[in-house]
Amino acid sequence: MAADILNLNERRLERLPPRLLSRELMRLPAKRRLELILERSDSAAVVAALDANDFFYSVQEIGPDDSLPFLALAQVDQLDHLFDLEWWRKDLLEPARALIWLERLARAGDQKLLEWLSNADFELLVALFKQLITVATAPDDIDLIEAQDYLPSKTLDDLYFWESKYPQYEDLIAHILTTLFEVNYGFFKELMNYTLFSPSTDVEELAHQFHRARLADHAIPDFPEALTIYEPPKPDKSPKRIFPEPADEENPPPFFALALVPEHDLLGQVLSRVESRELAETIQLELASLSNKVIVADQLPIDNTEALRQAVVKALAYVNLGLELRSEENFEIAGRIVEDVYLENLFRSANSEISRISGRLGILTSRGWLAQCPAGIKCLDEEWLETAENLLAKSPKLLRIMPGENAPGDLPQPDFFRTPGDIARGDYLVDVITAAGYLYEALAADPRDLEPGLWKEGQIRLLEDITLGVMILTAAAQFLCSGEWDVRPLAVSDWQNLFPKLQPTEIDRAVMDWAFRVAPDGQSRALVQAYLSPVLRDYDFEMRSFSGPNPPEPEMVKFFMFGKDR
Repeated sequence: MAADILNLNERRLERLPPRLLSRELMRLPAKRRLELILERSDSAAVVAALDANDFFYSVQEIGPDDSLPFLALAQVDQLDHLFDLEWWRKDLLEPARALIWLERLARAGDQKLLEWLSNADFELLVALFKQLITVATAPDDIDLIEAQDYLPSKTLDDLYFWESKYPQYEDLIAHILTTLFEVNYGFFKELMNYTLFSPSTDVEELAHQFHRARLADHAIPDFPEALTIYEPPKPDKSPKRIFPEPADEENPPPFFALALVPEHDLLGQVLSRVESRELAETIQLELASLSNKVIVADQLPIDNTEALRQAVVKALAYVNLGLELRSEENFEIAGRIVEDVYLENLFRSANSEISRISGRLGILTSRGWLAQCPAGIKCLDEEWLETAENLLAKSPKLLRIMPGENAPGDLPQPDFFRTPGDIARGDYLVDVITAAGYLYEALAADPRDLEPGLWKEGQIRLLEDITLGVMILTAAAQFLCSGEWDVRPLAVSDWQNLFPKLQPTEIDRAVMDWAFRVAPDGQSRALVQAYLSPVLRDYDFEMRSFSGPNPPEPEMVKFFMFGKDR
């Protein structure tokens, strides 16, 4: 049945006109997107109907070297956008990256290469060739044979002599110049003159200005503007959003972000009910603009497809979270909010809440109990360390079981905050880590004092190996063996005699009795229990199969500190 539905959908797509098909294409896997385009007799019209952003994302998803047929169908403005993103790093033009893409364009077809060269921004070409070649002309009063010793070695007309600054791309550069020379000598001559005589600083500045203007036209901001996405939300005192002019048939709004909106999210449900074309296209453009701001502000590598996808997913998750927070998860209210409030403000509302949570944890690491621990955040035990690292990441995340065929078993994976429930979960996790400070303070032990006496053949050998859980379990073992709660490494030579007293049920009882005594109130006890539960669960899982007379080898035990034999 599923296969039949899929085939029906494919046949429906095959019949759609280019304009409508361009929207649907971004929902398809990248390889199938390319196949569907190439199967159509009007493939050039289909590619032309793609927004430049969608074209760029398609090239990245398909893979630059697999997308040559796609490049061969591209419009000049689509190639301009691709090169604007690929060739520049902030305000610097990178000639090596430009050569890689010009070589791909040449492989896609000489006609397409010539079409782009003939229509590209002239200042960009001059700025590029000033970095690709050395150019000179022969003096009028010297014979060419005499001048060969000091002129560059290559010429097409005995007037302009040039030499490549990139020997590995010399054939490509020669091919480009020869093509221009043969097709339009006047253009060739003007390019060589400007490459030779124009001031480098002036032409690069002009090329950069045009580059920035083109990116702005496609909703891609510069770095300072992109950072505004992380400012606090603005008060909603402005009038209803101002709608841009409706997109014409030849310039559709970018669809790449809207294509990834989860249907089950509140945002997806609201957008599925939008009937106004004006509002739909505005939202489409806002989502793309938000995603582009995240990419620029987070300084993500644009040649990393997964990083780009994650930026879009982050933008959508934050907008959905902001919408659920503002509407209190009420569908009708959410619909009115989407009509009235710029999506960027919803993003900022979500970011403020998420930043508050990561900020709370940041305080613990800078001046709370984690700052007192010499190993810092690594004092936390494995599950909590991973939780803390994800909350403190540049883009804070939660660990959750991810649905889908690609999810690796039942292992939690990092994912963005998406709902108010995630905010509550984040606060709870920070509460647990905060409460663990009661346990650390009650131990009254400095790991730096413990490190020198550690048994170097054990699992716990260095300062960063001494976690809160290791100190607590070691103290519990000392208590069960000597009656004294003491964070002192166990004598490795006594392991055979000690182990029978350290069965999981006994360790669990000793640890929780102590933890409940040091926690100041009922709420704190519940939180420290939450911290200790995975530690004790791990101990039980690994140690329950060993009986008293047959302990595991001490060098394989990760739960206790062992001391050197005296």
